[in-house]
Amino acid sequence: MLYKFIATISISIGVVASLSFIDSWVPSNSYWEKINKKITHSLSLEDYEINKIHIANDKIVYYEIIESGIRKGFLTISKAPSKYHFFDFFVVFDNNMHIEHIEILKYRENWGYEISNKRWLRQFSRLTKNSLGSKSQIQAISGATISVNSLCHYIDIMLDDLEEI
Repeated sequence: MLYKFIATISISIGVVASLSFIDSWVPSNSYWEKINKKITHSLSLEDYEINKIHIANDKIVYYEIIESGIRKGFLTISKAPSKYHFFDFFVVFDNNMHIEHIEILKYRENWGYEISNKRWLRQFSRLTKNSLGSKSQIQAISGATISVNSLCHYIDIMLDDLEEI
């Protein structure tokens, strides 16, 4: 009994400690290559710059996408909790806060990997900001409940933060 309690406390401390990763977390070069391809494709850009503009709650990094001095949209990169690990994902928004592209960069669980499916992720492109949140507009996935809820929660945070920026 004491062993379970100590193990639970240790895991909780590890999760809390890992939430402060984002301030120093920089996407790898392979991540940036993948992200750049998706930005150019989804926003139809030629030459553009990405400038960091905000870090929210040490969980989400916001970038502004600029082409020829004009803001074309936003890029957000984050890590969200799944059952035991975190998964990395990014979202590209246009200037009207519509989701142009969302992608799971790395999913580290044995279960729930279905959230990486491009077909399932497409439903976020028709997502609208409402008082019920994104969970009410997104189809659930059996076996990926925690990851789906986590992703929806982070999308809601991103939409709220982008309204304020």
